[in-house]
Amino acid sequence: MAHERILVVDDSAEAQQLLKDLVVEPNGYEYLMAEDGAAGLQVAAQEQPDLIILDMQMPKMSGMEVLEALQQQGIAIPVIVASILDSAEVAAQAFRLGARDYVIKPFTPQEMLDAVQRTLTDSRQHLEQSHVTQQLVDANRRLQRQLQELNAIYTIGRSVTSLLDLDQVLNRVVEAAVYLAKAEEGMLLLKDEKNGDLYLRAAKDVDEKVARNLRVRVDDSIAGRTIETGRPVHVTGEDAKVATGYLVQSLLYLPLRVPDRGVTGILGVTNRE
Repeated sequence: MAHERILVVDDSAEAQQLLKDLVVEPNGYEYLMAEDGAAGLQVAAQEQPDLIILDMQMPKMSGMEVLEALQQQGIAIPVIVASILDSAEVAAQAFRLGARDYVIKPFTPQEMLDAVQRTLTDSRQHLEQSHVTQQLVDANRRLQRQLQELNAIYTIGRSVTSLLDLDQVLNRVVEAAVYLAKAEEGMLLLKDEKNGDLYLRAAKDVDEKVARNLRVRVDDSIAGRTIETGRPVHVTGEDAKVATGYLVQSLLYLPLRVPDRGVTGILGVTNRE
C-alpha cells in the first residue's frame, strides 16, 4: 500500500466518486476532497497532501487561480490538472504555474492512475534527492566546523611553542575558545593559592571595568562548582551568573588541570545577549 494522501478538488460529484472508488482508494492512497477551488486551497494549506488532482472549471476559484495561489503561498504540492479543455495554451499556462501533468476529461481510471503514479514517483525521487543533498550539505558543514577547530588548535599549539610571553599565550587560548563556541566573551580564571578565590588572568571582549575588579569566590559560585567537581558546567537563564552583580544569558566553564596539581582554574565563555 502506498499511504500517500491525494486531494481531489472538483465540483462534480460524479468525478469525485469515480476518482475515489476507481483510482485513489483501490490503490492504497488516502482520499481527501474539496468541492470548489477556495475549499481546495484551504485543505491543501492545512493538510499538505502528497498530490492534488485539480479540476479547471469550478465555482469560487478556478483551477488556474488555485495554481496561482499555491505558487504565491509557496505550497509546493505536485498537481495533476484535469480539464475538458484540450488546449495547448491552457496546458502550457498550467505547467508554467507548476502543474506536473495535464489529463483531458473524460479520462479512464487507468489514464488517471498512470498520471498519479508517474507524478508521485517523480515527487519521491525529488524528495530523496533533496534529502541526499541536505545530508551532503550537513556533512560539509560538519567538516568545515572540524577544520575550523583543528586550525584553532593548531594556532594555539603554534603560539605556545613560539611565544615567550605567557600573557599572550593565555589570551590566544581565550580568543580560540570564544571563536570555537561562537560566544560573545571569554575569560580564563586562575585560583589564588593564598585564599582560594579565582582571579581573572586573561580575557576576550570582557568590559574593562568588570575585568579589572573580577574575583570569584570558589565556595559560592558556578565557577567554584567547576573547580570542586572537575567537570564542565553549562548554565543558561536566570541562574547564569559569573560573579555577584555580573549576570549573563548563558555560560560554559571548563576546568583547567595541571599535572600533579589538579584543577587550578577555569576557561569560560559567556553570552550576554
